[in-house]
Amino acid sequence: MKKRISKSIQAKTFISMMVLLIGCCIIIYSMVMIFLPKNYQTELEHQVSADFYNMVEMLERDGWEASSDSLLEFSMKNNATVKINDENNNNVFSVNFANMEDGEIASSSSPSMSCSATFVQGGRTYQLSAIVSLVAVSQSYDILIKLLPFIAAMILFISVIGAFVCSRYFSKPLVDICSVAKRMTRLDMTWKCDVKRQDEIGVLAASLNEMSGRLSVALDSLKTANEQLQQDIEKEREQEKQRVDFFTSVSHELKTPIAIIKGELEGMIYKVGEYKDRDTYLRHCLKTVNDMEHIVKEILSAARMGGSDFQLVRSDLNISQMLQKVCRNNSGRIEDKEMKLNMEIQPDFHYEGDGRLLEKVFSNVISNAIAYSPMGAVITVSLKNGVFSVENTGVHIAEEDLKQIFVPFYRVDKSRNRNSGGSGLGLYITKTILDHHGISHKMENTENGVRFTAIFDIAEQHYLNK
Repeated sequence: MKKRISKSIQAKTFISMMVLLIGCCIIIYSMVMIFLPKNYQTELEHQVSADFYNMVEMLERDGWEASSDSLLEFSMKNNATVKINDENNNNVFSVNFANMEDGEIASSSSPSMSCSATFVQGGRTYQLSAIVSLVAVSQSYDILIKLLPFIAAMILFISVIGAFVCSRYFSKPLVDICSVAKRMTRLDMTWKCDVKRQDEIGVLAASLNEMSGRLSVALDSLKTANEQLQQDIEKEREQEKQRVDFFTSVSHELKTPIAIIKGELEGMIYKVGEYKDRDTYLRHCLKTVNDMEHIVKEILSAARMGGSDFQLVRSDLNISQMLQKVCRNNSGRIEDKEMKLNMEIQPDFHYEGDGRLLEKVFSNVISNAIAYSPMGAVITVSLKNGVFSVENTGVHIAEEDLKQIFVPFYRVDKSRNRNSGGSGLGLYITKTILDHHGISHKMENTENGVRFTAIFDIAEQHYLNK
C-alpha cells in the first residue's frame, strides 16, 4: 500500500489535502471550544452588570417595595439570587431563581458572579446584593462537547470530499500529462493532451502538444529520409552487383575470342597441323578480332549510357522515316532467310529524342527478330498511335528467359554459340536507351511468335499533317 501511494501523485495529494483539512478543522473547533465560552461569559457578565446597576437606579428612584416585580424579573432573567438588607444587616427582601440547593450552587463547575451596591430610600440606606449563576456558559461548553462526534464526522466527511476534489483537480491533469510523456518515450505521437486550463499546467500541456507536433514532423522527415537512404543503399548495392556481374560477363565474353586468337596464332607460329595454312587462319583471326571490336564497342556504349552523367541529345525526329530506313537496311538479311516483312508504319510520326540512339534501338530489335527467327518466318514492324512493335513468328521464348531477356550478356542459347546469336548486349542497350527516354517497353510471347513493344510518351510527341 505504501509503495502504491509513493508512486501515485493523486494518492499523495489526496492524503496530504485530507490531513491538512482535518488538521485545520480540528484547530478551528478547538479554538471555538476554548474562546467561545470565555467570550460568552464576558458578554454575560457585562450584560448582568448593566442590568444590575439599572436596577439600583430604579430602586433609588422608586423604592424596593414598588420595584419588587423588577427584582423578580431580574432574578428570573439572570438566574440570580437577589437580597436586600437594611442598615442593620436585616434581610428585608429576598428572591432566588438560581438553581440552588441549601444556599449553594448546584453545579460547582458552572461559573458565577456577585454584584452588590447600596441605595437610599426614605432616609435609610439599603444594600442590594446579587449572586448570578452563569449556567449558560457551562451549558454552551457542554453542547460543544456533545456535538463533538457529529462535528468530527462532518470534519472527516468534508475533508475526504475536499481532498478528493482537490486531488482530482490538481493531479488528474498531471496524470494525463504523465501518460502522454510515457507514450512520447515510445515515440508514439498519435495523441493530444486535452487539458483546457490557463495556468502553468495548461501551459505545460500546450507545450507538450506543440513539442509533439514538432517531433512528429521531425520523425516523419527522419523516417522519409531513412527510407530514401535505404532505397539509395539498396539501389547502390544493386548497381554494384550489376557492375560486378557486368565486368564478370565482359571478362567471360572477351576470354573466349582471346583464347581462340591465341591458340590459332600459336598454331601458325609453330606450324602445327592445319594451322600451316596461315592465310586461312589469319582471316579467321581477323574475323575474331572484328567480333571482339564489336563487343568492345557495345561494352563501351553500354558503360557510357549507364553512367550518371550521361545526357541525351534530343531533337525532333521523324520516327516513321527512321523505321523505314532501318527496315531497308535489313532487307538483304530478310531475303537471305526467305522471310516476309510486313510494315504497318503510320506516316510522319514525330518524337523528341536522341536520333542516333533510337535508331540503334530499332536496329537492335529488328536484327534480333531476324537473327532468332527460322527460315520463312514473318516479321511485322508496326507503328500506330505512338506504339512501336516488332513481332516475329515461328519461335517462342520460355517464361524464365523472358524475365531476364534485358539482363546484360544474357542469352537464351545457353551454349553461347557465336553462330546463333550475338554478345547478349543488344537488348540490354535497347532497354537502357528506352529507359533514358522514359519509354515503357516489354517482350512477350504471342500466339504465333514473339513481340517486342515500346510505347512513346504521348505528351512528348506531335503529328505533322502533310
